[in-house]
Amino acid sequence: MKATYNAMKMCLVLLTVVMLFGCNKDIVTYDKIQKESDVSTAPPAISAITKVDRTTAVTEADLSQLVMIQGTNLSGLKSIKFNDVDADLSQAYVKTKEIIVPVPRLLPGTVTNKVTVTTALGETTFDLKINVPALQVSGLFNEFALPGDTTTIVGDNFDIYKLTKEDAKVSFGGTQAVVLAADQKSLTVIVPASIPKAEAVVTVITPELPDGLKMNYRHLGQVVNIQNKLWQGEQWLTNGTNLGDPKAINGQFSHIKGVTVGQWGWYDNVHGCNFPVTDPDILNHLDQYDLKFELNTEKDHPLSQMFIKFSERFAISYEWNLYDSGVSLNTYGNWQTITLDAKTVMGQLFPNNDNFFSIAINPGVQTNLDFSISSMRLVKKEPIVK
Repeated sequence: MKATYNAMKMCLVLLTVVMLFGCNKDIVTYDKIQKESDVSTAPPAISAITKVDRTTAVTEADLSQLVMIQGTNLSGLKSIKFNDVDADLSQAYVKTKEIIVPVPRLLPGTVTNKVTVTTALGETTFDLKINVPALQVSGLFNEFALPGDTTTIVGDNFDIYKLTKEDAKVSFGGTQAVVLAADQKSLTVIVPASIPKAEAVVTVITPELPDGLKMNYRHLGQVVNIQNKLWQGEQWLTNGTNLGDPKAINGQFSHIKGVTVGQWGWYDNVHGCNFPVTDPDILNHLDQYDLKFELNTEKDHPLSQMFIKFSERFAISYEWNLYDSGVSLNTYGNWQTITLDAKTVMGQLFPNNDNFFSIAINPGVQTNLDFSISSMRLVKKEPIVK
């Protein structure tokens, strides 16, 4: 009897619930609440711009950085502009109270330091400074690349300034070069085979750089004469025809190989010379010059875990630290232009033939040497990006 009573009671409860829900046609479900929360009902408003943690407010942002725009009525989105640059809405996560979007990696035409959000119901702005990184150009990876060979212009932020395969126009002494590839930090080109093996100016023009960039190609400047009047290291001189030599890029060069230097040993039978300096500008303004040379390391013999010590007049003038710094120089059998500040490395130069200059290898681990040096020279610093 009790079981029958409880069953009847349960049926009455269920009947009541069904009748209530059947009469209420406006019942609110989770899906309906979610849908309505994503529908804007008024013009948009921005209350804050933060990192994606929702709490750290930002007043400035970098290109490609993800930011969160917080506010109300942000759905129904038509566009987001950072300065005057449209964001890619396909990369945006949009809700009525927040938008997550990356800052576009493009240069603005007009800097407003504002974010503009436009929806179907209106437009609003909010202050945000966009940090645009400067173009950095170090120069040619190999300034003495032979005509017909490839070389690479190296630096950073190339994509922003249209140093791209599609947009960059590169010429050597007025002769157009073929651009093979490009990315954020490099632009690889074929040196025109038709040009002579002589000094020229490389020009790069892009839509963002109509005045162009200029850099030197095969510019010798003041030769640091390590290939004549040598008092040590003559046995390393080659024209590139010995077994295992890299290809010569500018006449004779020195190929140091088959030498084992023990831990913290010392090998200075590399270069030495008494080269003349008569240019008063070099003598009086060495800080305005770079010491340059082309380096080629065999891929299994990088210059690493060592000090390369430069000496002027038999006294160490500079220690290039490739040990504590963790830097490893490996050109993988390619010629690479090395640029060092001349004043830092050489200290002081003297008139006439009083400049005795040499290089020593001082490794922290036993090292087998196999590297080449060509075209050591002093070149006046010339800014590539004005």
